[in-house]
Amino acid sequence: MDKPRKARVTKQRDVRIHAELWHTANCLLDAGQKEATGSAHQFRASLVFRAFYLEAFLNWLGPHILPHWKYLERLNPKEKLDLLNGLIGVTPDYASPPWQIVKDLFTFRNTLAHGKPESVKTESLEDIDDILDRKLGEAAKTQWEQFGTEANAVKAKEDVQRIAELLYKTANVQHDGLRGPFAFGSQIHSAHL
Repeated sequence: MDKPRKARVTKQRDVRIHAELWHTANCLLDAGQKEATGSAHQFRASLVFRAFYLEAFLNWLGPHILPHWKYLERLNPKEKLDLLNGLIGVTPDYASPPWQIVKDLFTFRNTLAHGKPESVKTESLEDIDDILDRKLGEAAKTQWEQFGTEANAVKAKEDVQRIAELLYKTANVQHDGLRGPFAFGSQIHSAHL
């Protein structure tokens, strides 16, 4: 029996993790919108991955603007965003959309990443009617649970998309063949006998 011929396969891939994280956040959002059961978990995860995207995008864009970006990677996401905004001339208003999502997203992500037990107490005045019993059965929710909704996941997608597109366009790095703030990387490959 002849020995099978071998080919040397070489692959080189430009991985743009920010695009992968954007796609993951979108998949989670879509899954939550399609299936109500467990959707709160999907929306929470979508929000976390949206925050991951934004920081990874800043870490991708930063070196295109500032050659020694690696020395700044320890900055928190808002500090990175402020630095890049200053360098490219964008003036964010963190009290208004789309910029206000930045604080909300990273507060949410950090709360989940560094989770601690909480005691939640609520008080409300309710009508004595047919739905009072159902209201009694609803759990009191933490701030992070209240934030992890479909509406906030959709809003985060829209706002982060606007921020990323503005930064990318204003930074004017398109000429480097980078193809946008949501583009996946590329791969080249070859096989030699």
